[in-house]
Amino acid sequence: MGKRRRTVLYTVLGLCLVGAIAFGISRSVYAGRMAQRLEDSYTQRVLESQEHLQAISLKLSKSPLAADARMQIQLLTEVSRQADAVVTGLSSLPLSHVAMSDTIKFCNQLADYAMQEALLVASGSRLSDEAIEQLSQLRDQCTLLLGQLAVAQENMLSGSLRMAEADDVYYEPAQLGLRPLEAVADQDHGMDYPTMIYDGAFSDASHYGEPKALGEGEIDARQAVEIARNYVGEERVREAVAAGETEGILAGYGVTLTLHDGVVLNAEVTRRGGKLLWLMPEHAAFSQEMTAEECVRRGGAFLVQHGYGEMEPNHVRVYDGLCVVNFVSVQDGVLLYPDLVKVQLRMDTGEVVGLESNNYLMNHHRRDGLTPTLSKEEALQRVSPHLGASDARLCVIPHLGGERLCYEIPGVYGENEYRVYIDAKSGEEVEILMMIQDSEGTLSGRSGPRLLG
Repeated sequence: MGKRRRTVLYTVLGLCLVGAIAFGISRSVYAGRMAQRLEDSYTQRVLESQEHLQAISLKLSKSPLAADARMQIQLLTEVSRQADAVVTGLSSLPLSHVAMSDTIKFCNQLADYAMQEALLVASGSRLSDEAIEQLSQLRDQCTLLLGQLAVAQENMLSGSLRMAEADDVYYEPAQLGLRPLEAVADQDHGMDYPTMIYDGAFSDASHYGEPKALGEGEIDARQAVEIARNYVGEERVREAVAAGETEGILAGYGVTLTLHDGVVLNAEVTRRGGKLLWLMPEHAAFSQEMTAEECVRRGGAFLVQHGYGEMEPNHVRVYDGLCVVNFVSVQDGVLLYPDLVKVQLRMDTGEVVGLESNNYLMNHHRRDGLTPTLSKEEALQRVSPHLGASDARLCVIPHLGGERLCYEIPGVYGENEYRVYIDAKSGEEVEILMMIQDSEGTLSGRSGPRLLG
């Protein structure tokens, strides 16, 4: 073989070797990506299972209070559906079926029992005392299981463990060191869990149609800056500059305000009508020198000063030196929950540093038809006897893309406070909220015809 041919041969072999190495590297990278996708998929199944268990616990807490058969049926069928979803999620994980069998069995039994009770209610029966006690026990077990999942997931993260690296482990005994999720049946691993909570009753109200409280006429960016300065207070603002535009149904102009003490606030003012859509501080870490009650009074005065009309504080939270108050509009003594404004006040000076008026601008208008058909006494008779209810108040709540006039009826069941909403015209049980007291204030978990979670 001539020298020239050998050179060509070596060159070709060298190129083939380089190509093989490159191909191997690319396949290794691809395999790594696929493994990560698989790991992400497993993690998503665990998170979804936790979300379902949260929702199940909340619904089981409320089922004894549902006086309306339709509400009970919906709660119980949702529990059954979500328990089936937990079974599906946990069964898809690469875990020992031996170790997970008790957990899967419990979730299957929960799904079957909830559906059985739903069918009994649908046939005209009511939940028996035994069924209520059983549902309470099932709720407690869901709480425990949820806590165990949280512990196991934390152990996996701290140990950098991956489910996707497990081979054929389905018929192996539990290996808690390698697969902490297999410890969820261990009663010693229970822990508290964050209750499904929502920031204030109906604070997530949906918005349909055109904004009702923007007014007429349009402003420009320069006017938006002046409006933002006026809301915050001229004496507080060292500098205010335009910060871009946004489009959409509530199109507006961004504004950045720097206060004399260095606090920076970002705001947006609507193009139509020149209304403050939102205001928020870039950082929130204020000293807590004022009481929440004083901040609530100042927040109410701020809203009156800027033309929001009669408003009533509904929920209060305190964190990082901020007092966050949900104010609800009031018409002729009736609470208008869709017309909600959230105000943030710093607790060292009592000054407003945050505001969200999206709900208010979309929904606020004068309502007709606020005269109930049912009396307060008749509404109280519609709630479950398990709820220690003695008072009721008219309110408008968002419901299925519209609004309903209801009686809001507070009460206590067990250790929890609830609010039940009875349609003031038809007498239908529309919503149940479970009020959660935590270190930051009062929150509410919702259930009803429009279930969340």
